[in-house]
Amino acid sequence: MLSDRQIKNLTATGKPYRLREKSTDPSLRGFGVQVSAAGTKTFYVEYSFGGQRGHFYRLGAYPSLSLAQARERCRDVRNLVDQGIDPKAELDRRRTSEVLERKAQEQQAQLARATATYEDLVRVYLASLDNPTTRDEIERLLQKDARPILKDKRVTEIEPRDIRAVLDRARKRGAKRVVFMLHSYLHAAFVHAIGEQEIDGLLFPLTTNPVAAVKKPDSGMTPCSRVLSKEEIGTLWQALTIEADRLSPMTIGAIRLMLLSGQRLQEILRTRWDQLDFTDGTWSFAREQTKTKRPHLVPLTPMIHETLMAIPRLGPLVFPHSRPSDKTPEAIAIMPFRSITQAIERLCARHALEAFTPRDLRRTCTTHWARLGIQPSVRFLLQNRAVNDIEETHYNIYDGLPEKRQALECWEQELRGLLDTASMISLGSSPSAIQSASAPSQAGLTPSRNRV
Repeated sequence: MLSDRQIKNLTATGKPYRLREKSTDPSLRGFGVQVSAAGTKTFYVEYSFGGQRGHFYRLGAYPSLSLAQARERCRDVRNLVDQGIDPKAELDRRRTSEVLERKAQEQQAQLARATATYEDLVRVYLASLDNPTTRDEIERLLQKDARPILKDKRVTEIEPRDIRAVLDRARKRGAKRVVFMLHSYLHAAFVHAIGEQEIDGLLFPLTTNPVAAVKKPDSGMTPCSRVLSKEEIGTLWQALTIEADRLSPMTIGAIRLMLLSGQRLQEILRTRWDQLDFTDGTWSFAREQTKTKRPHLVPLTPMIHETLMAIPRLGPLVFPHSRPSDKTPEAIAIMPFRSITQAIERLCARHALEAFTPRDLRRTCTTHWARLGIQPSVRFLLQNRAVNDIEETHYNIYDGLPEKRQALECWEQELRGLLDTASMISLGSSPSAIQSASAPSQAGLTPSRNRV
């Protein structure tokens, strides 16, 4: 029997030679060690297969492969031969399979390292959003409720049960609206990632959206119905005049422009001075600026023009941020949405107005426009609302400026009457004078006579 000591003492002779083990164990028949001309020692087994003798199979080099391990490999080879299996073909197949499996494992590990995390998912989704206010709101909600549960997961590891845990976190504190928004935002984030597959070198190898498997929660919203009455509109306008020492000209201008034009507050706040053409009397909204991703043109009526002229020019933006952060270039730092909502809250508290929001002003315009007989098609054009219609989406690019101008002039005439009435009330005029001032002019403001 070969021993470790015997193998260690084998020396190079300048020519290769073999030393066969003499054993009565049939499973070790043909087992031995070969010494190369340079002294390298390799275990082998000699066997007969297919009626031919002199087949050699290399078992491994000594001392990397111990004598005991070499004997076990020899027994494996002999077992295959006894089964009529060519050991070279079988063991080569096994080794090839092992190599392929190892490569597959390495590829999986590499894929796992390159697969995006939850934080990556949120970052690329937020980067795809144009509206900074929406972007900040989504980031705030996801940081508060989703990140504590999903922060250590890769996107391929996030399951429906994880999404349910996120929703339950907000549901337990009674935030029904937040639950709905979390579901919507997470669903949209995964849809964006699935559509791209790879973003900025990060992999999103997703085949399904885990949020889609979770039942969509109730929106938690009740239909909004707050509309300012004619009297409230007059009170609001006067309140803005009274508060001129407390509110900035930009804040006053933004609120009045919402009431005069019915446009979205965020789109108004992103206006640049070069978008205002006082010669042609137009106010243009770029595609990137609007919610519907459609360019929009609004006529500048006299009251809108007057309101804009009361705003000082402090840079390229009409409504710049009073304290832009170091991270935000001054040229794109707009007045925060919250600045306007807080100003409205204070106005309502100080002037006994029922609380309302910027969106309520937009609804107020729509409602009063309908009362004045302005047609739905003109109202849609004027407020640049989304129309799920093939013609409007892909073919009709008419801006409707004449119709918009006529509608806003009609609305402005109504407002002037309301403001005159509010002024007379504040000055203590007689009821008959007030009724005369508030009556429609001969130009006509009633739905039956003037339908714009």
